[in-house]
Amino acid sequence: MGPFDLPTLNGLHLVKGLCDGVQLGIHAMPGFPTLQTLPHTSQVLHHSVNVFQADSRNQSVILFIQNAWEGKKTADIAEQLIGIRIFGNWPFLVEGMVVAVSDSHFKYEKTLFGSVEKVISNPHTSNPRDGGMGGWTRRAERIENWYSKRFGVVTGNVDVLVHLRPLKGVSELSVG
Repeated sequence: MGPFDLPTLNGLHLVKGLCDGVQLGIHAMPGFPTLQTLPHTSQVLHHSVNVFQADSRNQSVILFIQNAWEGKKTADIAEQLIGIRIFGNWPFLVEGMVVAVSDSHFKYEKTLFGSVEKVISNPHTSNPRDGGMGGWTRRAERIENWYSKRFGVVTGNVDVLVHLRPLKGVSELSVG
């Protein structure tokens, strides 16, 4: 194999920067990952982020997510989120409908009582196979550890889980 010669532009000029009309941040295409909608801070430090199946020995940029729901009761979060469309599974965003919210003791879901929808709480079973208390705790710890070691994102304690039903197809979202 011989040497590779870079192609020339032959009278064309290189345009530096983004093309006209590119939309970024909250104006980007739905599902495109952005940090502009997530309150956070960052630091460069040793965190042993797992890269290529080995812990990094060098410093990494670590994101610290600020909990916008700090101090709110799980029942109040459930009332606010169940039934709305959100993007989850960051950074590989998937649009979904919130169907339930849970904490270490209860799972909150909407149920129809006559013609009125109400959020009700159901206690977890003691059986971890059913996703009971032990199963919930393991899932929360796994999420916290996954984001910390795989992505260098420190979420803090995971106290509430949001359960999504993925939506299929691309639909228009109203921003406002």
